[in-house]
Amino acid sequence: MAEEVSVQVGVRIRPFNDREKALNAQLCVDVEGPTTILQNPPELAEESGKGKEPKKFTFDASFWSHDGFENDERGYSRALPGSKYADQMHVFETFGKKILDNAWEGYHCTLFAYGQTGAGKSYSMVGYGANKGIVPISCEEIFKRIQANTDAGLSFEVMVSMVEIYNEQVQDLLVRPKDRPKKGLDIREHNELGIYIVGVSKRAVDSYPAIEAVVDEGTHNRTVGSTLMNATSSRAHTVLTIEFKQISQVGGQSGQKLALINLVDLAGSEKAGQTGASGDRLKEGCAINKSLSALGNVIEKLADKATGKAKPGAIIPYRDSKLTRLLQNALGGSSKTVMICAISPASSNYEETLSTLRYADRAKRIKNTAAINENPQDKLIRQLREENEKLRKMVGTGSAAGPDEGSQEEMAAKAAEIAALEQALQEMQQSFAERLSAAQKQAQASKKKASADLKQPHIANLNEDLLLTAKLKFPFKEGMTRVGRGSSEDQDEQGPEVALQVPGILQEHAVVENKDGVCSLTAKGEAALTTLVNGTAVQDGVPATLNHGDRVAFGQCIFIFVEPSKGKVADLINSGQVSYALARKELQQGDVSGGPTEEEIKASREMAEELERKAREAEEAKERAKAEAEELLKKREEEFKQQMEIKQKQWQEEIEQRKAAEDSEQLAATAAAAEQARIHAEEVTRLQKEFEERQKKQEEMAQQKIEELERKAKKAAAEEEGHRQHELAMQKLEEQLMTVMPLVKEANLIIAELQRPHRLETKMHCELTAEGKHGAVNVAAAVMLNGTRLFEWNPETLENRVFILRELLQRAEEESLEAIKDLPQEEDPLWDPIQVERLIGVSQVLLEGVLLQVENKVDARILSSEGQAVGTMKVEIIPIAKDGSLGIPDEEVVDEPEELLGTTMKILVHVPKAVDLPEALANDVRVEFNYFIDEKPHHFEAEPGHNCFPEFNYKETFIQDPVTSRFLEYLQSKLVFRVYGKDLGAADAAKEMMRVAEDAKKRREGDARKKAEEQAVAAAAKAAAKKVEDQEERTPASVEATDVTGQQNLPELPGAIGSSEAEPGLRSAAGADVASPMSPDSTPAKPASSGAGDEAATFPPDAHDDGGKKCGCTIA
Repeated sequence: MAEEVSVQVGVRIRPFNDREKALNAQLCVDVEGPTTILQNPPELAEESGKGKEPKKFTFDASFWSHDGFENDERGYSRALPGSKYADQMHVFETFGKKILDNAWEGYHCTLFAYGQTGAGKSYSMVGYGANKGIVPISCEEIFKRIQANTDAGLSFEVMVSMVEIYNEQVQDLLVRPKDRPKKGLDIREHNELGIYIVGVSKRAVDSYPAIEAVVDEGTHNRTVGSTLMNATSSRAHTVLTIEFKQISQVGGQSGQKLALINLVDLAGSEKAGQTGASGDRLKEGCAINKSLSALGNVIEKLADKATGKAKPGAIIPYRDSKLTRLLQNALGGSSKTVMICAISPASSNYEETLSTLRYADRAKRIKNTAAINENPQDKLIRQLREENEKLRKMVGTGSAAGPDEGSQEEMAAKAAEIAALEQALQEMQQSFAERLSAAQKQAQASKKKASADLKQPHIANLNEDLLLTAKLKFPFKEGMTRVGRGSSEDQDEQGPEVALQVPGILQEHAVVENKDGVCSLTAKGEAALTTLVNGTAVQDGVPATLNHGDRVAFGQCIFIFVEPSKGKVADLINSGQVSYALARKELQQGDVSGGPTEEEIKASREMAEELERKAREAEEAKERAKAEAEELLKKREEEFKQQMEIKQKQWQEEIEQRKAAEDSEQLAATAAAAEQARIHAEEVTRLQKEFEERQKKQEEMAQQKIEELERKAKKAAAEEEGHRQHELAMQKLEEQLMTVMPLVKEANLIIAELQRPHRLETKMHCELTAEGKHGAVNVAAAVMLNGTRLFEWNPETLENRVFILRELLQRAEEESLEAIKDLPQEEDPLWDPIQVERLIGVSQVLLEGVLLQVENKVDARILSSEGQAVGTMKVEIIPIAKDGSLGIPDEEVVDEPEELLGTTMKILVHVPKAVDLPEALANDVRVEFNYFIDEKPHHFEAEPGHNCFPEFNYKETFIQDPVTSRFLEYLQSKLVFRVYGKDLGAADAAKEMMRVAEDAKKRREGDARKKAEEQAVAAAAKAAAKKVEDQEERTPASVEATDVTGQQNLPELPGAIGSSEAEPGLRSAAGADVASPMSPDSTPAKPASSGAGDEAATFPPDAHDDGGKKCGCTIA
């Protein structure tokens, strides 16, 4: 009986990676039981004004795998005592065990991992090293349970298939890439079989080592596609399907339970702005992101349906992609489904993490209707046979009736369905023992083909996906080993031993010589430019000795050289000595001129340490000064108290002496005492005043010293923060370059293969802000044609175009270069509207002079986006007096800027001209700038034409009434002028490309007309032939006659169409000679005799009408 179950969802948080550690990433995720808490980053909280209120999401489980663990001697990561760390076994016990329990009961099950690239999906699913993931643990557990079975009437059958969905093509990973169908496999649906992949390989396995070998084979083939073909593993979905059957024998009756376990590792789910060609006109031309977008739509529709938000009868768009079609049962169908979402804990990935959590929050609302699959196999086979027979009859009937073009596709689909059903029948009728035997033979054959002598020095591949690293290994035998273009799986003895089918690899690319265990690499000519060792191109024709751990790159393929006597490739990778990222960085430094050297990096680190030391010393000095000032004040107070006590004591003694002599000298003493008291009071007042002045002076000096130290501390802290921000900016720039430069290099290799004249170059642009700070440094790819820049692509557009270029290259290899020669603009990845007008540079002028009410006349430098000086702009910014005169008179000048609040301020901006503009861009020069809060920028331009010294004579008065505090803040920034000019070279290139496009369009239209004419002629010929055939079929009936005995005779008419005696003279519509019944000057032909005694019969006058003329043909 079916039961309604929700999709179970868990979230797993990984540790910081090296990149996040280098960027000093802040932790923004926490876990409390099943609840995942996402903290708003401080900068986002300030921008949104919503404070730091965290977002909370509750799931079936939240796994904290960020910290609180240690690695044991095997390398397994286990939780420390008291830690909330979730290790691999904990994740399996939570979700993986449930999957197996459900499969044992006969339910279809699906587990899929979702998240951005690098979030830890593959680690949770597959694992690495001693930290096995859910997939291998589940496979091992299946056979442990089978071995523990004690029921003699219960047997088990396990079949495994493994596919990859890349760019909307389903590829069988258990088939070598060269043997796969070009367009991939089809996905179909059947009432009994459900959703299935036509022609997918299924391997019977009877042990964990057997299933592990199948997965390794699939991973190896996936690596071939990723490393040696045009593919990217982070953009492919991998689906491992385990078909688990339990066959029970009870009372002579046989029954079975069937469970399909789908383990799905989804592609990276980066936001559109990072991966998917946001804003690119050709974003629909590439199907890379289609699957994940469709999956998101399906989950959203199913969540709406479960919560009652969906409209009645709403259709779930499963058919929008191959992935959603394959997972139709898992989402909303008959399956028990678990989704693990992997997220990054770093604040730098906040947007992607939030997107993933929202995705998971929708997925948990989906309801599935799961049912136990207990179908008797005999009944299923009978139903399949009956349906197959029905389909055969339909196809046979359609063929006999002569299907038109509209129904031919339907007949082809039916034929394909017949083939699929026949294959299913064949598999069902084949015993498990036969399948197992065939799978073992196939595994042995694959192992034999894949075996390599790894005792010899060899190279192993490096891949961005750690699971695909070191899966391809090429040994270097004693003597010469050739590296070149070709398929690594071809058994051509004439081909290279290391065959790489990627752009930039020549047929004979390089040679590795192994002489007594010492290997040297040699490449000549053009191949030397794309052959690198440790990031440095080899010298043309000069052997380069290879050492253990060296990184070797052939074009876009990166390998690591291994000497078995010095260690294994796994040791190099596990130790961190070698990685794909480090190898990519080496290649980048080899490609980029002006990149930071090791000495520069060391100097930068020393500067950071020096700035940190200065900031620390300044803070300590400030604290010491405060302590000294307080100590000095205490000392002064003690001195003053002592002086006052001494004076008070002296005064008391004098009073007592006077009292003793009071009788004799009473009057004099009284007067003297009064005088003495006055003097004493004046002395006390003087001392008090002197003390206060000295104390005030000491306090002022101490305060000045403290303020000076505070300024130094703030300056040191600002320098340290500035340096830190610079370091972060450089690290981010390096990341962008690590992404863009390999794509640019690959694009150039593909473009060369396609024989196109374009070339891509990496460009860096620094944005200048009104605050005077350097903005973000952006990396772009400039598309060049014969040295002229046509346009630029941002990283997202570049990535999308590279995917389309890969597809074009694949198409060219399958068909020919001619097939992609004249692409229309809307399909050409190397076409975009040419950017004729370009930014020459930016000029900045301080507005602070206006705040101080003084004129500011400057020659402001114009800086290009690359930071080069490309000219000068004359700018005058002058405040205007109340009477309208230029400049502020002394009587109107204020002491403090705050006094300007509420008044009216007028400013004149005058730009007379610019000088020394670059020759190539000084055409139709114009300038624009933004002023305060004006919505639209202000424009002014020079006279049209070419001029490196354009005159603008631009004047505009800006009035601010009233002056606000926000306006005063604005006057502390800069006025930024953006100078534009036209690139005439690009304009000429645009005209030429337009002409070429028009010529190509005319050729395509001509070819289309020619093809249409040929089709029309062929159709006319076919129709005429059909007409002739119809006439031949009708002619005997039209001339049917009856003899005198009443018997019907159908002799051949000598002059009839199709007769062997027909005379030439007429032509049919198809152009064949057609005989005329009678030539104009001929006499009626004698009829053939039908035998002795037959009488001639004459046609009645209306029996044979030829064009309205009566003929007198007679027959016997």
